[in-house]
Amino acid sequence: MKNASVLLAVAVFAGCGSGSEAGSSAPPRSQEGLSDSSGEVPRSDAPGDGNASGGNGTESDGASTSNVTNAMEGIAGTDAEGVPPVNVGMIAGAGGAETGGANETGASGTGMDSTFHVFLLLGQSNMAGYPKAQPADRVEDPRVRVLGFDACAATGRQLDAWDIAAPPLHECWNDGLGPGDYFAKTLLGIIPEGDTIGLVPSAISGERIEAFLKVGGTRYDRLVQRARLAQDAGGSIEGILFHQGESNSGDASWPGKVNSLVTDLRTDLGLGNVPFLAGELLYTGGTAGHNTLVNQLPAIVSNAYVISANGLVVDPADAQWNLHFGRDSQVELGKRYARQMVEALGW
Repeated sequence: MKNASVLLAVAVFAGCGSGSEAGSSAPPRSQEGLSDSSGEVPRSDAPGDGNASGGNGTESDGASTSNVTNAMEGIAGTDAEGVPPVNVGMIAGAGGAETGGANETGASGTGMDSTFHVFLLLGQSNMAGYPKAQPADRVEDPRVRVLGFDACAATGRQLDAWDIAAPPLHECWNDGLGPGDYFAKTLLGIIPEGDTIGLVPSAISGERIEAFLKVGGTRYDRLVQRARLAQDAGGSIEGILFHQGESNSGDASWPGKVNSLVTDLRTDLGLGNVPFLAGELLYTGGTAGHNTLVNQLPAIVSNAYVISANGLVVDPADAQWNLHFGRDSQVELGKRYARQMVEALGW
């Protein structure tokens, strides 16, 4: 049985931070598996012109390919039997052991090899998801898999075990919807029918960028460990999604630290120059000015792109921090990440 090749895109979304220079602080959050006592902190966003500059030029918030547009029409399907055809085998447990022979028949049962496209999601609470997921968001498709972020009784998901993806992808207790959900659902209309998408959620609410760095950070080793679980399952990491910055709002050294993180991840995981997609923060709120630094990333990080937050709005429930995207905005943000990833990967 051949291992299915896994395409991993690392998405790092950072949410509100307790250490933002804007003076905001957030209540501590306890997270099983990935964090000890990180706090859910407000998110900041910077005003922009509505266009996200990328390594290959600019990305308009309305830009899309015909394939991506078509994909929006049937964004999530249902599984009548509730049994997913897993391309890389039913991957379970911290070691990612295979218990099925997916590639002997392929996910579509055609006998052809299939690909397991895996994406890493990194950052803070806006990546993890703040707004509550709606029933429509919970519709599962067996072609989208997630590596368990924690032990979650509500979903039956286990830490570091693969399962069918549905919100919450990150913190079980918050039951939030992040951009990773609709990023993956959008890509389903682009990839070959027999292929599968995998998500490796690793965002920590409220964390400053320093916590994720290889040198001096406390989260880096865990990021690498989870990414390697996907590689051990036959995966090939294809890109990184990142949303962070509220906790470092206005810190002029932030772009360089992001570059250090991306460079170390690419090197230690053997990723080559995979695309790095960074999302803008809300254009309103105490840390809106940080978007000036977000938009510097394509000039500092190779093969980097900025995902526009133009037109996106704050969650009405976020009266305390005024930093988190609302549910519809998270859906749109996920689609924008998908459109840019399709372009960056040349799909």
